[in-house]
Amino acid sequence: MFFKRGHALEYIRRGSIFQRTHADTMVETARVIGVSSDSFGIPHVRYEVRFGKSKRPVTYFDGPRTLSLSTFTDTYRERGD
Repeated sequence: MFFKRGHALEYIRRGSIFQRTHADTMVETARVIGVSSDSFGIPHVRYEVRFGKSKRPVTYFDGPRTLSLSTFTDTYRERGD
């Protein structure tokens, strides 16, 4: 599924990785499980999330979670590895 971010057109699909860094340097990484539209035609992203700090090997996983495509792209603005 395509979405527009600024002037760029991006593609989001199963397996795509996105992340955001919190003020306390915690990195939240989201891996897309799937993208589909609900009965009203609103696209949603189903994903799982991993939380971790770069200096600590401990990682916490959570999911699956679901957000609308627009909320997901507003929340996770960086492409991940």
